[in-house]
Amino acid sequence: MNLKTIRIILTAASGLGTVLWVSGMILANIYLVAAALLMLVVIIPVAYSNRNNMKEIFQGKDAAVVDDERTQMINERASNMTMGVYLAVMLYIAVIIVTMRNVYPQYTVVGYALFLSLLFALALYAFARWYYTRKY
Repeated sequence: MNLKTIRIILTAASGLGTVLWVSGMILANIYLVAAALLMLVVIIPVAYSNRNNMKEIFQGKDAAVVDDERTQMINERASNMTMGVYLAVMLYIAVIIVTMRNVYPQYTVVGYALFLSLLFALALYAFARWYYTRKY
């Protein structure tokens, strides 16, 4: 099978899996979600067997360079700022929810869930920072 055919198959299967997944979530239909997971099980071996050709599959042989160092630096700074603002706002919301637990006790679990998700995000950020510091 040539690389163009593999690209078409992977793109179509990925799109179909995404449509099934989103449809299953919106319609609360477990069978659509299961079908999406089945599509994922089909896609993973094909992608893994062609892992060395991914650049040629999706970019082609004559692909032009679309990113330079300046674009990468802008993306890094924008993502760092976005992550910081998002974490700060979510922390502020979580603190407000937890401090109002006497007035709205039904939302206390939401506040603690936000705290846990923020803790996970910070741990993931710390791990990524440690990993990329050692790599580069």
